[in-house]
Amino acid sequence: MKIGTITFHGALNFGSALQSHALQVVLENMGHEVQIIDYRSHDYEQYKLLQLRHPKATLRTLRCLNRYLSRKTAFEDFSNKYFGMTKKSYRWQNEEEMCELADQFDCFICGSDQIWNLDCTQGVVGPYFLSFAGDRRRVAYAPSLAHTYFRPENFDEQLVSELLSRFDFLSVREEETVPLFQPLVDAPIDVVLDPTLLLDSDDYADMASKDVLQGEYIFMYLLRECPELIESTVAMTEATGMKVAYISDKNLDIPNSINLFGVGPEEFVSLIAHASLILTNSFHATVFSVLFHRPFRVYATDKSGARMRDLLSNIGLSDRCVDVMCADDIAPCEWSDVDSRLDSLREHSCAYLRKALS
Repeated sequence: MKIGTITFHGALNFGSALQSHALQVVLENMGHEVQIIDYRSHDYEQYKLLQLRHPKATLRTLRCLNRYLSRKTAFEDFSNKYFGMTKKSYRWQNEEEMCELADQFDCFICGSDQIWNLDCTQGVVGPYFLSFAGDRRRVAYAPSLAHTYFRPENFDEQLVSELLSRFDFLSVREEETVPLFQPLVDAPIDVVLDPTLLLDSDDYADMASKDVLQGEYIFMYLLRECPELIESTVAMTEATGMKVAYISDKNLDIPNSINLFGVGPEEFVSLIAHASLILTNSFHATVFSVLFHRPFRVYATDKSGARMRDLLSNIGLSDRCVDVMCADDIAPCEWSDVDSRLDSLREHSCAYLRKALS
């Protein structure tokens, strides 16, 4: 079957790039021909170097211009190496042209990542709900709503209901978010794993082999501002004496640290694979900590932590989601039990895909 996938593949975001790659690999391993649809919604404007509507973001980028350009190049290299994309690119200004894709594919899959986070996309973005798919099969694989509620101005329930009703198979990434959409559609909404978790550490071995940093280190990845996480990182490096590697568009006040903002997705995986400890509020940093059996702690907020709490609960690691981190609280994991639980979740998710594509 020829399948077109649509997701946040072009964002300068590690999780977005890695999940795009993972779903393509999984589908190809099932024997399908797969292309990522090169679509970019208005949300991609935030990745432009000059953002006239957001001068603070532009100034922040200009202050670390060399690292920004290095990061952009690293993501482009990753895309060229790992993605199979449509030759034609589509933008939010010419979405109507996407209807021609129905003649090129047998099936369309939307997901994963936060394409159904209506606060992130500032309302419903039709292509992420496969509005262009015509009479072709529509499958949702693990799109993330991310939150358990949306701002009213972003949540057009009637439009969402209409779009969901056209799907042949529906799933989301977080169980906590099912009640947002389930009342809007008769078909059941399944819960499946993020595509990155359908692969194991061996599948990421080439990425993990990247030589980024020598010696023992704590890897701190801050996806969104979190003073408590920074404070915990400072306390941890003072308690352990280990240096800190972090990735941020601004330099943080952390002693004995190095900012690696210019790295790409491969280096991100390697930094996690070889870290002595990971401290994060990122879903995908959590995912790769689990896949590589690394000690980690997660700081999750009430609104955006659903995806991490769901995952950690399902694999028996709820205690890794904490409010305050301290050095004497890093107990070892029973990884054999975690792997067993993860294998069961993988089988359920792959069974969903096989059924949807049969």
